Amino acid sequence: MSISIQSRAALVGLALTVFASMPAHAQTSPPPAVVRSATIVERDMARTITTPASVVARNDARIAAEASGRITFIAEAGDTVEAGGLIAQMDDRQAHIALDEARARQARAAANSEYQAAEATRFESLARNGTVPPTRLREVELARDLAVQDVREARSAVSRAELELERTRILAPFAGRVVERLIQAGELSAPGRDIARLVDIDHKEAVAQAPVAIAPYLSLGQQVVLTMGEGLSTSAPIRAIIPVGDAVSRTFEVRIDLAGSDWIVGSAARAAFPAETPRTQLAAPYDAVILRANGAFVFTVDAENIAHQIPVIAGVRDNGYIAISGAIEVGERVVVSGAETLSDGREVQELGEDA
Repeated sequence: MSISIQSRAALVGLALTVFASMPAHAQTSPPPAVVRSATIVERDMARTITTPASVVARNDARIAAEASGRITFIAEAGDTVEAGGLIAQMDDRQAHIALDEARARQARAAANSEYQAAEATRFESLARNGTVPPTRLREVELARDLAVQDVREARSAVSRAELELERTRILAPFAGRVVERLIQAGELSAPGRDIARLVDIDHKEAVAQAPVAIAPYLSLGQQVVLTMGEGLSTSAPIRAIIPVGDAVSRTFEVRIDLAGSDWIVGSAARAAFPAETPRTQLAAPYDAVILRANGAFVFTVDAENIAHQIPVIAGVRDNGYIAISGAIEVGERVVVSGAETLSDGREVQELGEDA
């Protein structure tokens, strides 16, 4: 069966009419783009500068010996020691002998003092009766006073011997971990010789050198962001500000509290300090802003789930957010994932949290 030229023309015209009557988006629009979105918020933000920082322990000491002797015990590197705990032990036999001798002299001096005191009391009674001359009484009283002084001297000798015995035990001045042994068991030590290095790994801080120009914007307790490597960051308070600047570098020291953190002492980090007074600004997550050669923009999503490309000016960054300005308002939805394939006016579909 053949179709006439007039019939073919009629069919083509009907098809064109039906196509023209279809909605515009049904003719050309692609399927909805799958995206994630977030909300534009207001945050107090300020321009920041970053400076190098080093993680240090607040208590880090080389523990030295105070006496001479042979080391009989020393804690292993890595051992945890409580405050007052034993780090090293010297041979204490000589110290025990000296202490026993001092205690014996003290006992002898105490016994002599008691005897001389009794004699002085007896001679005072005899002197009152005229039985002994006054010169003899003064001799007895002198012997009594000298015996008292001997007791004091003997007591001091005992204290000195106890101190020497105590010095054979090298104790931790603070709780920490032995990170290095500087002497081995069996070696002879001397006063002032380093025995071990003790580090308090529970009380750490980051030390940074900040430009003097930003001093007015820093205060104790202020939260700053520290970063180390890729993706590792934390917010910590300023513990101390050393208000003395270096005349050459024009910087001053800032100490940031890292107590209880897992950061390793000696790690290198970077600290972000505010360089101006914080002010309230519109902000979006980092991933919402798309940077191109012709500028920056975001995709907002309206109530009908249509994306709109909005040019913005990107500002400071702070804790996962970036300040933006443009034809946007607080509370608007912006695309944070899936914007790479979006175009202005395209329909979007929100990706569920469980996807």
